[in-house]
Amino acid sequence: MKAVDALSMREIDRKAQEIFCIPEILLMESAGRETAHVILERVKGQKGMVTFFCGKGNNGGDGFVAARYLFLEEVPVVLFFIGKKESLKDSAHLNFEILSRLGSPIYEITEGVDLKKEISRQAPFLLCVDALLGIGLKGEVQQPYRDVIEEINHLSCPVLSVDIPSGLCATTGRILGCCVKANQTVTFGLPKKGFYVGEGPLMTGEVIVKNIGYPKVLLS
Repeated sequence: MKAVDALSMREIDRKAQEIFCIPEILLMESAGRETAHVILERVKGQKGMVTFFCGKGNNGGDGFVAARYLFLEEVPVVLFFIGKKESLKDSAHLNFEILSRLGSPIYEITEGVDLKKEISRQAPFLLCVDALLGIGLKGEVQQPYRDVIEEINHLSCPVLSVDIPSGLCATTGRILGCCVKANQTVTFGLPKKGFYVGEGPLMTGEVIVKNIGYPKVLLS
């Protein structure tokens, strides 16, 4: 299986939507569902809470979907959303709203909220899911994400990253200021070149590739 850079993966995503009429929300649903399946297999037979850290982009949207599947399977879930609901758009906003209306616990982490205190109130965790920043990250990680990544890396539980460890360049494998150190990465479509070069191999852990509905012609 070939690996692609960030630009090529975004082009695959664009063509899936524009040429094959696969809507963004369907791709997000598939990404979240596949992630949830991996999580459910990982935690099967264990007791404990799964925590999600979600950003405001589509990577966070994938996390909202995955959290919903776990919640519906009666796996204890708590989600920390970095930002305000008003900052969400389109598919990510809709999936946040669905999760919220189902009654799954969501904590909005905004300016002035003590993240460390909120985490300590919910810990310990069985697994942490990183859905903060996707492959579209440009430049170094900014606040408040830097502090969140630091908190994730200090947790005592394993970490699973959605598509890519937040803070890793998908093309070069360079750490963009700071990066989540994952035990497992569930990535979509094709693996990213940055997983195998630079500091990527140290940050991704086990890489699991899932096709979320991309036509094979786009992945060949």
